[in-house]
Amino acid sequence: MIRASLVCLGLVAFVTGPDANADSPAIPRPEHPRPDAMRTRWANLNGSWQFRFDPQDEGQNAGWEKPGAPGFDRTIVVPFPWESELSGIHQVKGAKVGWYRRTFRVPAEFPKDERVWLRFGAVDWRADVWLNGKKVGAHEGGYTPFEFDVTDIAARDGENILVVRAFDATDPGLPTGKQVGWYTPSSGIWQTVWIESRPAVHIARFRMLPSIDPARVAIVVEVAGAAKGGTLTLLAEAKPTEEGARFQGQQTVQAGDEPARIELTLDVPEPKLWTPESPNLYAATLELRDDRTKTIDRVETYFGLRTISKGKYGDEPFERILLNGKPLYLRAALDQSFNPTGIYTAPDDAFLKRDMELARSMGLNGLRIHIKPDEPRRLYWADRTGILILEDMPNTWRQDARARLAWERTMREAVDRDLNHPAIITWVAFNETWGLGRPADYKKDRDTQRWVSDMVQAIRAIDPTRLVEDNSPCNYDHIVNTDLNSWHFYIDNHDEARRHIQDVVDRTKPGSAFNYCPGLEQASLPLINSEYGAVSAGGGDRDISWGLRDLTTQLRRHRKIQGFVYTELTDIEWEHNGLANYDRTPKVFGYDSWLPDMHPNELLGADFVGYDTPPAIVGAPGDEVTVPVFVSHYSDRPFQPQLRWWVTGYDDRADIMMVVQPKSVPIKWKPYDVVTVEPIKFRLPTYPFVGALILTLRDPANHRFASNFVNIVVKPKHPPARVQRRGLNDLLIRFTPGDFARQSWTEKAKAPAGKVYGHGKGFFEYRIGIPRAVAKSHPETIYYLFEASSKAKRERVDWPERVNRRDYPQTDAARQWPSTLVVSFNDRVIERVPLADDPADARGVLSHLARVEHGSHGELVDGQITLTDADRARIAAGEPMILRLAVPADAQAGGGLCIYGSETGELPLDPTLSIHTRDPLPDDLGAGRDTPAARRAGP
Repeated sequence: MIRASLVCLGLVAFVTGPDANADSPAIPRPEHPRPDAMRTRWANLNGSWQFRFDPQDEGQNAGWEKPGAPGFDRTIVVPFPWESELSGIHQVKGAKVGWYRRTFRVPAEFPKDERVWLRFGAVDWRADVWLNGKKVGAHEGGYTPFEFDVTDIAARDGENILVVRAFDATDPGLPTGKQVGWYTPSSGIWQTVWIESRPAVHIARFRMLPSIDPARVAIVVEVAGAAKGGTLTLLAEAKPTEEGARFQGQQTVQAGDEPARIELTLDVPEPKLWTPESPNLYAATLELRDDRTKTIDRVETYFGLRTISKGKYGDEPFERILLNGKPLYLRAALDQSFNPTGIYTAPDDAFLKRDMELARSMGLNGLRIHIKPDEPRRLYWADRTGILILEDMPNTWRQDARARLAWERTMREAVDRDLNHPAIITWVAFNETWGLGRPADYKKDRDTQRWVSDMVQAIRAIDPTRLVEDNSPCNYDHIVNTDLNSWHFYIDNHDEARRHIQDVVDRTKPGSAFNYCPGLEQASLPLINSEYGAVSAGGGDRDISWGLRDLTTQLRRHRKIQGFVYTELTDIEWEHNGLANYDRTPKVFGYDSWLPDMHPNELLGADFVGYDTPPAIVGAPGDEVTVPVFVSHYSDRPFQPQLRWWVTGYDDRADIMMVVQPKSVPIKWKPYDVVTVEPIKFRLPTYPFVGALILTLRDPANHRFASNFVNIVVKPKHPPARVQRRGLNDLLIRFTPGDFARQSWTEKAKAPAGKVYGHGKGFFEYRIGIPRAVAKSHPETIYYLFEASSKAKRERVDWPERVNRRDYPQTDAARQWPSTLVVSFNDRVIERVPLADDPADARGVLSHLARVEHGSHGELVDGQITLTDADRARIAAGEPMILRLAVPADAQAGGGLCIYGSETGELPLDPTLSIHTRDPLPDDLGAGRDTPAARRAGP
């Protein structure tokens, strides 16, 4: 099926095969744009085009479409929108009209007796097209393909001059999705342009309709150009893309009124179903033959054997989503499908594939492509990799007759284009009532509700094989004509989220008016969450690890909930709640600090182990703790697993403590169900502690396949003494980060309670009193330990022009902010410590609990000071010890310093000095007369 060749024809490439020349440096996006409907004779017109803007919209009257028209003095790279960096234009604001021009030659390989078609993947919004000075047509709609038969205009033996005028009004009455009011718009040509050789009698469109019981695919083909009364034969041949025998069938009809219609059913031997776990595909060819059995047209495609539906499973009172007749738990992420350099257009085909692989690596089985009918090749890679797709229609931002017509035209063209992709399971007509009027008005607007219902029915009429959602809501305003009962929430508080989710579950039942427009009632439709997160769109550039873990756990606790859509797969511009960064580099979640090699995929997988407590249990020393545990089972794993758990963490000396040794408990789970496990009970340690109850599921070979954890924090009922004996020869002195006597920084900063920091170069100086009586015991060494990090300003924020007071970016291994810490004692340097970063992730438990710069934490800094006779003399004289923590002038790029206390960061400790003496300490240290805490000596 796949053949590859490349013949350079000036600026045109003649290529064959769905992935042919994907690495070609000569032409951007050289691969075939429609691997789901591909003819082998085609030529890619992407690349450098002449370009000019038309700010006065005078080009049509001035004849810019004519060959030789002057003024095309810029170059744009097609197929990238002119706002994008990859276009070479990179003009983000102001331009509405752009003119494109290029020359091309019709490849010699195009048979002379066939027609030449000019095809466009998408141009936003209106395209007017001329070839060799003659108008060939126009198209309106920024997301969908269009084509023109240019046979009678195109020169076969010479150069052709192609001119395109693109007009993008970015009008609220037109479908624009998040190009308006959210992210950078995309204007002009943003998908591949190509020419194609096609017979006069040809396959105009086709539909692949798979079924699994029995295993077969019904093929419906429409033929254009056939003479009435003529004989047409459709020969269909298919085989598994991996291994398996070919099978075929054919059907002959007499052509009637155009377009002629041919229907054919292929039985599939030894069927291999398409699922996310096994995305089996069948390569297929459709050949159209005349009455002499001569092949007159041939299209290459593929299909997957799968069905998607809703219905009850067993005797349950609610419906489920059924994939191939089995309950499906949707584990998806919202996918804005933007990128930093191409905006709407992927930089290359490998980028599209990597996005699908990114989703899979996170444990997901689906994506909700948000308010954007995307490039067909994104859907192709979803088909190939097994990623379920919920495809949103792009919204308008106004509700009137013009907006309705524009939306419906886009919807019909988008659904018609994409209906053969097995990955797509749901069409989502509207999002959050956008474009349907004010939410309060929509709930009373029966006319608009009827129109939405009509549009849902229109989608079903085009494609009766998939689920259709009327409106993915945040305003509780479904109408009855929907296949899914979904809802959105963004809550950054455990107790509030738990109450909210429980309320949704309790109120979701037949006859309930909840989540529907007034006067309407629920049936028993599948309940899914179609957007959730702790960090909303405007929530700032901050850590998502805490909310992802806890909110996902709360959703998985309920068997009635049939899936979720986490917001979102990647960050996008100023919105920072993605599982990965906008440039697709990974974020550091920090889960592996509590459980080695734990990553988000173990929280987003088919099988899940969870807790019914807050994400961190805070208790007093020695308290007994009970943790309810549950297991959600949606994989095909046939065995009964083991629950293996333990408790580990850090004490106030930053020593790693195993509070409870690993224990294994056999559990009995049920397929497609949530099972409560016997609660875990243990006693908290008797000292300050930050750690985690680790929960893992194991197979019979003790391999881990799911994990979770509950953080454990032990806080003493009374703060530890500032001066505390530890044994005969050791004395602890604690002080808070804010007890410094002096500071000096390139730029001072006001830190929240529980920590201090400064930017750039500078120091914090602490003057620490040590009881004079200690001198009699001959102090020899002082050990220091504290938690510290570098401190950036806004350098780590990914979209710095958009300021949010909650910005504190999640740890990013590719974008660290290093610094250098110099520890000095009594004016002599003890050590230079490199500080790797200013991180924020799941390690910053105390910061999350304090809701202070969420997830921020440092690293342990510890060292030893050998005391001198001069130091001992100062102690005997009652003079304070001077501890300076500084970022020197010669520190590496980055800089800044943050000191954490026992209420923030990762470790349950304030900065601490441990003094070791040669001789036993006296019983009476005279702490009442001496002040061991830091003494202020001015600003």
